[in-house]
Amino acid sequence: MSKKAVYAIFALIVVVLSVSAFALTKIQPAAITPSATPIRGVPDTSASAITSPPLSMDGINTHTKTFGTDADPNMITLGPKFGSHPGWPAYPTKISMEFELVNDTPILAPIDMVFVGFSDTSADYRIQDGLKQSPYNDLKLCFESASPDWPGMIVVVYHLLSSPLLPGQKIDYSRGEWLSIVQTQGHVFYSYDDYVITENGNASSYNALIGYTVKRGELIGFAGCVGTHSMAAFCFKVSHTSENPTVQKGNRYLHWVQPGAFFYWKCYSPEANFPSGVLAYPFECEGHQLPAEQHNINFKYTSIK
Repeated sequence: MSKKAVYAIFALIVVVLSVSAFALTKIQPAAITPSATPIRGVPDTSASAITSPPLSMDGINTHTKTFGTDADPNMITLGPKFGSHPGWPAYPTKISMEFELVNDTPILAPIDMVFVGFSDTSADYRIQDGLKQSPYNDLKLCFESASPDWPGMIVVVYHLLSSPLLPGQKIDYSRGEWLSIVQTQGHVFYSYDDYVITENGNASSYNALIGYTVKRGELIGFAGCVGTHSMAAFCFKVSHTSENPTVQKGNRYLHWVQPGAFFYWKCYSPEANFPSGVLAYPFECEGHQLPAEQHNINFKYTSIK
């Protein structure tokens, strides 16, 4: 091919490219509607708190038989509304899932978290639907996540017998019927509200270690009883960019989730590797044991850490 022909072809290519570029500049891009970006790792629809299952499911969700009745689906505003037992009806406004555990079972922290408040409405008995439930253990502990996997998440545990975070708590005296005495202090969370309470009742006598940081797997309390039903009830309120329409007072960007369906779970041990977002079962399992003294329901921590 002659040089003249080569130059002609080259010139033609340049013209075609120039015309194409000019045409592209005339095409208007489609309008993009801004959307809120969820906090990393908390998709709006997921059976887990992480965007996909762990790379290995070895040791994950191995003790789901301990999952009890789920939260009321009407209270769930983030993630799946139904949990592990959709056929088990929850009472209205229920925000917890029970872990079905023997009375006095040590309860462990599912993540690193800070103790922020408590309420104690424990009583000798409660009358419900004409039936007497005795004892009625109803110590509630509230925590805020200290884990980078879960910024701002709230963890509430109730129906506890006792806690090492309350050095002054007494569990060996008569309290009469439920709600005859209410002790509350710190930042506490309920179905529709959260409050900061300086003190209600004689809560200061509990010497609560408000601000104490517990690490994943450390002792936070002991499972209690409602009549013959022993358990520890766990509630999780997850931070998100969307507003929670059920909140009447408090942080509107926190959402109750279904613990059994929203999270992946794994047994804690000091050597265990926890993938991002996975929580520790709140009880000893697969051979892990707390120090012997921490099996005593009167065990207490002694100072803030």
